[in-house]
Amino acid sequence: MDDRAPTLTEIIHDRSFRALLRLSQREAMTWDTFLAHPLPPDMSPLAVWDMLGSIGQCIGVHLFDDEDGNLLWYRRTHELSDLVDAIERLSAKESSFCEVLLDHADRSFTLGLRLAEYVAALRLSRHSVDCDHLEMHVRLGTLPDHPAERAVANAVLVDQDLPLFVREPFSRSLLGSFYERLTEGLAPDDIESLSIASAGAIDEQTWNIVQHQLDAIMEYANASGDDEDLLVMQGNLVADAIRYHEPFGFASSLVASLASRLFFLKHDLPVLALVPVSHAKLRWLDRKLGDRTLCSPAEYESTLRRTCCDLTVHHTLSAQCMKVALDEAEARITGVADKDSAAKSMLSSDARFNHRQRSILARALRTPLAEFHIRYHQEKHRISYATARRDLVELSEAGYLRAEQRGKAFVFIADEGVEELSRNL
Repeated sequence: MDDRAPTLTEIIHDRSFRALLRLSQREAMTWDTFLAHPLPPDMSPLAVWDMLGSIGQCIGVHLFDDEDGNLLWYRRTHELSDLVDAIERLSAKESSFCEVLLDHADRSFTLGLRLAEYVAALRLSRHSVDCDHLEMHVRLGTLPDHPAERAVANAVLVDQDLPLFVREPFSRSLLGSFYERLTEGLAPDDIESLSIASAGAIDEQTWNIVQHQLDAIMEYANASGDDEDLLVMQGNLVADAIRYHEPFGFASSLVASLASRLFFLKHDLPVLALVPVSHAKLRWLDRKLGDRTLCSPAEYESTLRRTCCDLTVHHTLSAQCMKVALDEAEARITGVADKDSAAKSMLSSDARFNHRQRSILARALRTPLAEFHIRYHQEKHRISYATARRDLVELSEAGYLRAEQRGKAFVFIADEGVEELSRNL
């Protein structure tokens, strides 16, 4: 019996190894899919897997060192490149999806996207919130008393200000300022208990490692990096690395989402800075995405245990979750746009209303919880305050809107007449 180990030349020329090598360049390969293919003789599966990994690292995209000094990298497979191309087409400023989103997405729609993102982000750090209770507070502009809900409400407010930071480089101080705003209104005891529930207490040595990794992540976020590095995946990794190391305690996942969304704003991918990617990732963890992703969480963990620093599977799963989030948001906004068009067509025959009033009714039809303010209506249409007030008051007198007092001001919301219009659509 020949106990001689095969030489590198023999392995490279083995038909089954070449087939595996070609497959690894086409698509992400989990441990389970790897085992389903023929393997070279006289080698253990793990030895073949490690050799594929060594070759992949040599020709792959290099990122930064992990906490143990190992280089993180990934294969830029055909599958991943195609996914990212599709994501960029949907997310870019000049995309038709972005145009529809900007034209038809009112505050209620975009607020729903923001809430979905930050509620999911908090759940990824093992905290839950009462979504209905939280949404009520956010939509009314009030802050909830529950600490976790308060943090999500704060995150929505920070998110709205992200365009202000587009020209500011990533740094510890920038993310620290996000953390300060996220924890505004929370008592120190609440912050401590939430952080312990998320990650537990850490010692000084571990904390120093976390801070060192945060510096590496910030450097990676600011640098152009490897020319082959995919921009979409760079922004995603910034979030996932912050979420993994938890430098901001319980708020780390919220900070991670904000950092990622700011990254995408910096790189002219505004749609990706709005859709709830964390919500899609959470549903993948809950096994609710079915066959829309590469593998289950269990198969991913099995692969991760046998792979040192290869992020190909991780990046592919992340890209698939991004695509799910984009596709679902596009379907929702397209439905809104179609309903908006139908509503305007129906209302155009009603001579009682001018084009501005028809626009208000169309929005009320597609977003029943929408609120209308005289000042906003005035600025949007560049009309006098008296004309703006008359537009809304006339709709109120016709039974389509009703006025409610909020502090010293009045807001107008949909009334029974809108429900009647909706039934006729």
